[in-house]
Amino acid sequence: MTVALVLAADETADIPYGNGPHAPTLLHRWLDRLATLNVPDVHIVARPENAARLRKEIDAAATGAVNVQVVESDSPAEDLRVLARVVRDLTEPLLVVPAGTVASDELVNRLVWHRAEVTAVVAREGDGAPIRQGAVRVVSVGTGFHQVTEPNGVFRGLLRITPAKRVTCAKAAEKMAALLETPDALPGVTDDVAALLLVALVRSGVRVQKLREQPLVCRPVRDAAEAAEARAAVEAIDEDRVRLDAAVKSNDGFFTTFAVSTYSRYIARLAARIGATPNMVTSLSMSIAVGAAIAFASGTRAGMIAGAVLYYFSFVFDCVDGQLARYARKFSTFGAWLDATFDRAKEYTVFAGLAVGATAAAADSSVHAGDVWVLAVAAMVAQTVRHMIDFSFGAARGARPVAPLPVVPLTAAEDGRTPAPAVPAPGPGGLRGLIGRVMARTRTGPAFWAKKMIVFPIGERFAVVSITAAIWNARVTFIALLCWGAVAAAYTLSGRMLRSLNR
Repeated sequence: MTVALVLAADETADIPYGNGPHAPTLLHRWLDRLATLNVPDVHIVARPENAARLRKEIDAAATGAVNVQVVESDSPAEDLRVLARVVRDLTEPLLVVPAGTVASDELVNRLVWHRAEVTAVVAREGDGAPIRQGAVRVVSVGTGFHQVTEPNGVFRGLLRITPAKRVTCAKAAEKMAALLETPDALPGVTDDVAALLLVALVRSGVRVQKLREQPLVCRPVRDAAEAAEARAAVEAIDEDRVRLDAAVKSNDGFFTTFAVSTYSRYIARLAARIGATPNMVTSLSMSIAVGAAIAFASGTRAGMIAGAVLYYFSFVFDCVDGQLARYARKFSTFGAWLDATFDRAKEYTVFAGLAVGATAAAADSSVHAGDVWVLAVAAMVAQTVRHMIDFSFGAARGARPVAPLPVVPLTAAEDGRTPAPAVPAPGPGGLRGLIGRVMARTRTGPAFWAKKMIVFPIGERFAVVSITAAIWNARVTFIALLCWGAVAAAYTLSGRMLRSLNR
């Protein structure tokens, strides 16, 4: 569930969205969309002269939202105080939405489902408060008074705040409200309430994660012409395609990217349309892997080929379950646990099937590999140790304390950041510099994919098993797994040790 606060204090809330006498206003379009998102409580901040009219319109519109309240406010400072009161009582995330903003439905959905404590929708250019954005967060925000050092983006007005930051957000909003009412405290400041709140949050040391507008649309509008232009931009985008493309991980390995994800996303969309759940697809993937193990255990060349094909499609559906979860936004802790558990179970089951088939094959058959149980157990142990190290390293990184962000007074015009020098400073020397240079040169091109493949991710492991089993036998399969696994372990462990010692 999510709560929404719609800022409808200016005339942009009444701009029509569409043509004709029955076209909804931007405000009513937001109310309809929030209702479809199952938002139980909507607070509309409006000026006193418009409040009574809005209440009548909302009563007549039957938006479908559980509870819509119109809250009267006579100034931007009071808008911020209303927001602070709403935030203090939060038990669910809060969306802050300027009514005069046109946004793609998919972008709003992404904001609702975003997992950061505070999230702001940003763009590289266009209308909106100037910002300085880093790789993942907003580092500085400007108003008519507050300056941004080397701005490289704009804030589009939409915010999401979780209950974890309700106290900090309420204090920041109240502090900004008090300054707005103090003569000459913030000369020239704008009355963009969402931007003022974002300035207060960022300068209070809150980590505000950015959500990029592109390739979708989020535009503040000032008149009907701009609203029509924004609507045309929204309707020109195939949002389902954008959503489907986003369901595919951007950091997958080579085999997954080029041999699976090119078409698995369409299976995920089909699964969503027929009502399949990610856990159902995960179970199907496990069942196919069991079938592959049975085929491998037959000890025949036909069985090895059939097992290889089944094992490949087991991996395809292993990718589909995650893509389905992201496309349909059906996430669960149980689903994540089930997926991780079945990933290991699939590999170990197939290893056992290969070992059984190696001895069951006829002695004069190319499938016959003798007793390979030692190799099979070694492969299982190697995988177990690998994942134990992966999880422990991830836990250690997660336990590392996060350095606090700088706090900048709201009464200071400058944001406290130092402009980048015209001539970049030389990078660090020694081991740290070497690691940095190597990483920088392997972010694109063949070197990037080589770096992705050398760690032997799950897609490459499934591919090695399928290819070697179909062409040769289980002994070749296990030797290939152990050899590549040893190289991956040496590369991964050395890199992690160097990075850990260097921090």
